[in-house]
Amino acid sequence: MPGSGYAVDLYQAGRSLGAGLLLTRCFVLTANHCLRYLRGDEESISVRLGDGTAVGGRVCRRVEEADLALIEVLEPELVPLALPVGDLPRRGDRWRGLHRPSLSDPHLGGHVDADAVDYTCVGGGRIQAMQLVAEQALGDYSGYSGGPVERENTYDRGPALLGLLIEQYPDRQAPERAANVLFAVPLREVMSRFPHFRTDHLLKALEPPASTAERAGRHEEQSATRGVGVPPPVVVPVSDVPAPEVASGPVSVDAAVAKGEALLSALKEWSERGLIDPAQVAGLQVHVAKNVIDLALGGEGA
Repeated sequence: MPGSGYAVDLYQAGRSLGAGLLLTRCFVLTANHCLRYLRGDEESISVRLGDGTAVGGRVCRRVEEADLALIEVLEPELVPLALPVGDLPRRGDRWRGLHRPSLSDPHLGGHVDADAVDYTCVGGGRIQAMQLVAEQALGDYSGYSGGPVERENTYDRGPALLGLLIEQYPDRQAPERAANVLFAVPLREVMSRFPHFRTDHLLKALEPPASTAERAGRHEEQSATRGVGVPPPVVVPVSDVPAPEVASGPVSVDAAVAKGEALLSALKEWSERGLIDPAQVAGLQVHVAKNVIDLALGGEGA
């Protein structure tokens, strides 16, 4: 059961798959091994929010070696804007798990034993992980994977999302049981694994394509600067360029607005955390707003 506004449960055909967390209103992050029962051609799952609302989801990317998977929310307009505030973990931080498999299971909590360790996860890849110590000696932490790990409120710092719980460590004296040592993926590792959250990907997605005249003008300027004879660019007539595939049916304005709001919120947070150059934020926000307004007025958007 979810423990906060951004902790979610994942289901497929009524069967529980595990936990996940809302990174934005459009994307849910989970541990890839939580999706191990899905067939190769199965992508559709159900995302159950903290208030019990179920929305459609689609597995859009798996990073198996890092045991991470990203799920696109198909109805972001139904997701309340209760997104996490992220931060980097520090050794000694008090943490708590926001997901538990059922109401009869205890909440997890403890302290961060190491904020960044090289770790070979179940997917076989080497990742930077948080090493956590759980105060609850359960002997088996199955069912908690994919749940968010949050820093507890302290006198100098508020609660913040630290990462995603992925694995338990076996007890070497009793291999059939688990020790109270757990591993979680911090947010910086998530950002590096998915191009969806990289600055260059955002710029490419939001920057309008240059016209033929603009490209030709830039080419002439570059040729003059280099001072060498460079062949003119090959201009392909617009009629020869295949038209992009456009989904049939009307575009949902509510969905566009929801995605725009989520992206604006993420841009602001990333700027404050230093993940994106603040000088670029204003231009990106203008692009997002223009496209949402254009769609609302009956245009096609970008």
